[in-house]
Amino acid sequence: MSDIREQIRIAREAKGLTQAGLGQRLAQPQSSISRIERGGDLRLSTLLEVARVLDLEPMLIPKILVPAVGAMIDQAAGRGSLQGGRGTFLVGGDPEDADEDPSNESRFWPAP
Repeated sequence: MSDIREQIRIAREAKGLTQAGLGQRLAQPQSSISRIERGGDLRLSTLLEVARVLDLEPMLIPKILVPAVGAMIDQAAGRGSLQGGRGTFLVGGDPEDADEDPSNESRFWPAP
């Protein structure tokens, strides 16, 4: 899963917007959008407005669920397999895991 600045750039490009075009919709100069995409400071109010314009939904995710959420996003975007990062499986698991004890949940979630 990419970081916020990369997600903003990808969403902007998917909407067919240039940095200047997004800046215009936000009443901000192109240089502000460039700074955001390069990792500059981003105010929460600006993030919420960028998300609104780009049809994104900002949310807080518990750290333990980040690998699973990232895997689901990658799968939905056609970028991933059924296995996410750090041993998180969205559905089932690897075929060789079929004989393992199903109560072994450590193969589905990373240890806290």
